[in-house]
Order: sequence, then structure tokens, then C-alpha cells
Amino acid sequence: MAMKEDRIKEIEKSAEEIVEAFIRASEGLPSLEETYYAHLKFNVMRPDKRPSQDRGDFRERFLLIAPARDESGNLKVEAAKWVK
Repeated sequence: MAMKEDRIKEIEKSAEEIVEAFIRASEGLPSLEETYYAHLKFNVMRPDKRPSQDRGDFRERFLLIAPARDESGNLKVEAAKWVK
């Protein structure tokens, strides 16, 4: 039992030395002030209102950059190759 208690005291002393060395080493570091915000609202959405721009030509512009479309003008998409 005495050997176990000596080992525990040795570990405690070593731990205290490590903590003291860390405190001495960190004294010269600049302090940093941080601000944290708690946000209690989830899924915050903007209120409904009229569009900010005319979106009439969106489909045409979208299809211009689409990789492929069929003869009816519908967008062709590729199924994921990793799905079996």
C-alpha cells in the first residue's frame, strides 16, 4: 500500500509541476476577447414579398447553361453512378 500511495503522490507532484510550467509559459501570451451569440430562432426565413427583379426569363437563362435538354426543352439529368 505504501508503494501505491508514494506513486500517487509522485504523479500528483508531477501534475502540479506541469500545470505551473504551463501557467508560466502562458503568461506572455496576449489576451483575446471573444464574443459568442446565442441564436434561439431556427429556420429563420425572410418575409414573403414581391421579387426584387423580373424573373420571367429565368427558365431560358437556366436552360442555356444546362448540360443537356431534350427536344421538348426539358432538362436532362444523369442519375448518380454510385447508386445501384
